[in-house]
Amino acid sequence: MPNKSHIHFFLPGLFQPLALWRKDFAFQPVAENLLRLCAGATVESLPVQGLENTLFHQVGHPADTELPFAYYRYLLDFGVPPPQALLCADPVLLKSGQDSVVMQPSLPHLTEQEMATLLTLLNSHLAEDGLQLVAKHPQRWYLLGERVQGTTPLRTVPLSQALGQSIFALLPQGDKRYWHRLLNEIQMLLHTSEIPAVNALWLWGASSSSLPSLQKGGWGGFLGSSTTAEVMASATNTPYYPVATFADCQVDAGNYAIILEDLHIPSVTDDLHHWEQALAELETYWFAPALAGMKSGKFDISISACDGRLLHCQASPAWKFWQTRAANWGQLI
Repeated sequence: MPNKSHIHFFLPGLFQPLALWRKDFAFQPVAENLLRLCAGATVESLPVQGLENTLFHQVGHPADTELPFAYYRYLLDFGVPPPQALLCADPVLLKSGQDSVVMQPSLPHLTEQEMATLLTLLNSHLAEDGLQLVAKHPQRWYLLGERVQGTTPLRTVPLSQALGQSIFALLPQGDKRYWHRLLNEIQMLLHTSEIPAVNALWLWGASSSSLPSLQKGGWGGFLGSSTTAEVMASATNTPYYPVATFADCQVDAGNYAIILEDLHIPSVTDDLHHWEQALAELETYWFAPALAGMKSGKFDISISACDGRLLHCQASPAWKFWQTRAANWGQLI
């Protein structure tokens, strides 16, 4: 066990839009503390991208297999393991263009009654295939049935990676003729409803009904204010800390993951203004105290934008106190 903490920041959307914004607008973000954290950082290449894939890779899930996210999220929502194989089947809104179908980044807001109406409508059709939709949260649905396991392993793309994207290349693979047909049938049924906020379901995170195998040791907890942080704490059997600032974090020796998703939606919607606002808050409430703690030797820091890289930050030697080192954005992107 290490004698001090190691803080891992997971920040989807931190670097991803910057190359385009720098090219189009000569955009130069202001984030002094982040740049100082990243000065001299060593870069570890990861075989995965995206928030959920990166997190599960860090806890030992093989990069080339389906992410069993549905199992742990169902366990979080229902308090018991799923009775059958299942997928996350989250309600989304698709928009058709001239040569693409794009998932809208803002997820539908449904009332409990609207959710119940849609589940009844869809389940009357899905029962023919031995499938059932269940949900306790209007934005977190599940599709259960032995068909999910099938003879050909499913490969899906997490919802977070599909937001704002053209979906054709991201649809489920593995018996794809069946699943693509089923998704089309679901879309047609949703079109007949009088609830325009939802016109499709996104299937991802296929899991069996047995507990997936993960390396659960070595993590002291997952921190943040998102469902993803709660799911990861459940998956690793470690505490979840619903914190809003670094000052709220109480960490002992060990590894801790801080999951902050504030930049993700502005990055996929090309919303530079709100991205800047979110970065400024991260600077104040997270990066500044993290830098101070790293410099004082309280803990080590790693940062991932979930872009296939993990940056291991390096504190400047104490005897070089006169130097103020900082990375630059060109290096980071």
